[in-house]
Amino acid sequence: MQDLDRTDDTAARSDKSGWAATGAGILGALAMSSCCILPLVLISMGVSGVFIGQLTALYAYKWLTFSFAAAALAYGFWKAYRPVPAETCADGTCARPLDRRVMRAVLWGALVLVLLALVFPVISPFLLTF
Repeated sequence: MQDLDRTDDTAARSDKSGWAATGAGILGALAMSSCCILPLVLISMGVSGVFIGQLTALYAYKWLTFSFAAAALAYGFWKAYRPVPAETCADGTCARPLDRRVMRAVLWGALVLVLLALVFPVISPFLLTF
């Protein structure tokens, strides 16, 4: 019975660390987009103010936030796509597949946001011509 409790505890910790990595990936993606995309989105939603102009100062930290986002996303993808060990699932204590599907979808969305933030300075001059 003690081995069963240990297996449940290991599966729960693994699931929590996967969600923590996903959350870190989302935070990294938001930090990555804070200098370029976030001001555009805020202005599009009608939010205005002096602080929006100050967000462009975060552009100097672009590669630092990109490094954090890339590391967090890589760890999150590793946790979301790695195979579940067979001995963990032998007694029926596997993580629910829905959780992994949601985790994967959130990670892919964060990856798209990071990639969009990377290419935004390149494509923004072309967007202004339309």
